[in-house]
Amino acid sequence: MTPMIDVVFLLIIFFLVSSHLARQESRIPLDLPVADASVDQPPPSDVFTINVFPDGAWQVSGTEVDRAMLDRLLQSHRAEHGEDAAVRIRTDRSVAYGQVEPLLRAASAAGLWNASFAVYQETR
Repeated sequence: MTPMIDVVFLLIIFFLVSSHLARQESRIPLDLPVADASVDQPPPSDVFTINVFPDGAWQVSGTEVDRAMLDRLLQSHRAEHGEDAAVRIRTDRSVAYGQVEPLLRAASAAGLWNASFAVYQETR
């Protein structure tokens, strides 16, 4: 009975840590682009978030990634969640489209078509 309780506690700790990392991903301070309108939907649990910083660095789950690693992560995400899995790109508003376009191409090459951009909507 004791080993089973240990396993259950380890699983609880694992899920607490992984959910904390998922919530932390959308709290990285970026100066998001402003949009006139947005669709207010709760993010699905299978969303893959990529942060793009003003210096052009890409970050996934708190780790800086390069193109090869991003390709592997996207393919793994598709294998785990299917072709309807979502990709969300959070980018600083000063980042040029030329730095974001390779992310869209990589997602497309991995078979992920459901891509969205995180934006800030000004209140009037």
